[in-house]
Amino acid sequence: MHSRLGSWRPYRPVASRRLPRKVTLSSGKSAGPGVRMTTQVEDLTTRVGLLVGGEVVHGGAGSYPVTNPARPSEVVLDAPATSPAQLDAAVAAARRSQPAWAALAMEERAARVVAAAEAGVAFGEANDLARLLTREHGKTHVEAVFDTATMGGMAAAFAPLVADALAARDLSGGATRIEWVPHGVVAAVLPFNWPVSVMGNKVLPALLAGDTVVVKAPPTCPAAVLLVAAAMAELLPPGVLNVVNGPDAALGAALVGHPDVDMVSFTGGVRTGQAVMAAAATTTRPVVLELGGNDAAILAPDVAGDDDLAGRVFDAAFVTAGQVCMAIKRLYVHRDRMEETVDALSGRMAGEVVGDGLAPGVTMGPVHTASARDRVEAMVREAEQGGAAVLRPGRVRPEDEGAGGYFVSPALVVDPAPDAAIVREEQFAPALPVIPYDDIAHAIDAANDTDFGLCASVWSNDETLAAGLASRLVAGTVFVNTHGISSLDMHAPMGGWKQSGFGVELGTEGMQALARQRVRITRPAPPADTTGAPATEAPATEEEGRS
Repeated sequence: MHSRLGSWRPYRPVASRRLPRKVTLSSGKSAGPGVRMTTQVEDLTTRVGLLVGGEVVHGGAGSYPVTNPARPSEVVLDAPATSPAQLDAAVAAARRSQPAWAALAMEERAARVVAAAEAGVAFGEANDLARLLTREHGKTHVEAVFDTATMGGMAAAFAPLVADALAARDLSGGATRIEWVPHGVVAAVLPFNWPVSVMGNKVLPALLAGDTVVVKAPPTCPAAVLLVAAAMAELLPPGVLNVVNGPDAALGAALVGHPDVDMVSFTGGVRTGQAVMAAAATTTRPVVLELGGNDAAILAPDVAGDDDLAGRVFDAAFVTAGQVCMAIKRLYVHRDRMEETVDALSGRMAGEVVGDGLAPGVTMGPVHTASARDRVEAMVREAEQGGAAVLRPGRVRPEDEGAGGYFVSPALVVDPAPDAAIVREEQFAPALPVIPYDDIAHAIDAANDTDFGLCASVWSNDETLAAGLASRLVAGTVFVNTHGISSLDMHAPMGGWKQSGFGVELGTEGMQALARQRVRITRPAPPADTTGAPATEAPATEEEGRS
């Protein structure tokens, strides 16, 4: 089975520590009997609980069904729902544990975080957690393996980045010192598409910086996040890492608006992100928002539309069935290259088999929800009715055709109208508009004509031309002769412009977003008191993680 991730192998730990993995389920009021995790995925689903103050507990608001996108009639698990009291308890636990956690030396925190992350990976490998993730999410098993296997290496890679980014800096011969102080309690709200990896992007730098965290799991696929976090928590002080979950938007709104949350990191849709920013504004707490994109890729006239190019573009556009914020969403091709490029892309698509992500031979799983399927199919129909040609040479696996799954056969939408929804909006599904241009300056204008600004790319054999075009693209990240997650550099900040977001993750700047600056300015002490009066005691130190 080929992987749309190409040669991407980020953050893979050198070795995983095999540690005891035991959790305790309780009613949320008192601890129940210990239950040992087994290697049976079916048993795992019954052991999914919230993580509050170091304990794995049942949902105080009951549970709700999570179904398999490949077979919506199949209930994968009954997911725990957080009650208001449990949310308060999770935030309170994070608040109580934060001062002692921040007081640890950076080296000690790093050692604990790396060990915890490796324990999460080890748990996933020992229990085939990727299989459960595929069942609750829909992505192919190979993608689920990548998603669940990155945390240990991410922690090891982030630790020196955080240490360097948050190192104190002296000015004026030492009279002025710039220090970095943790925010305190960080709320991390996760998307559904790469839930465990995105949890790593948010949680690991925060913990390394001295923050404590309350995670909101994605409600439509929470199990992998909850189980990995429980395994990690065994090697962390109680309350340092907490995870809540619920079936609707009310929990997220309550978390980001909670008076004891000091900072919010959110990945999701634009409207929800705007609501998060509005809620944070009431207390002027900082936010980092990653809100998606409508990424354009421009193929310069000198780029041949051959099989190699088609494979690289296809992989960048259709990873996780197109459900990646930084996937190619619009492809601009010189009119003279349209026929060969479309033919090559169509040939590449002909080998795609859509179906249950656990089935042998399947290369693309379903989209995650029925609404996502219906939305992209409506986009494709509208473009076709407007005169676009729609090519779908791939196929749905015959065994899955009658299962009612959210399957979308990948589509090339050739020469849609400029105002078509599939051009103007983020489709977040396996359908790619291929748009001809005659003048590359017009292609740049068209690429920039969007409310989004996450990523973009230009492809050319002419380095001077590529550099000039890249400098004109309005996006937070611009790729040259590549695009997407397989080419990200963790040492560089990742963030969007315009409605694609606010703030950054990754890189030095992303690590610094998890802390705040404090400046100490020191001048010579006043003359000593020679009267013999007793010296006054220094005032109690304010909690560093609380303003």
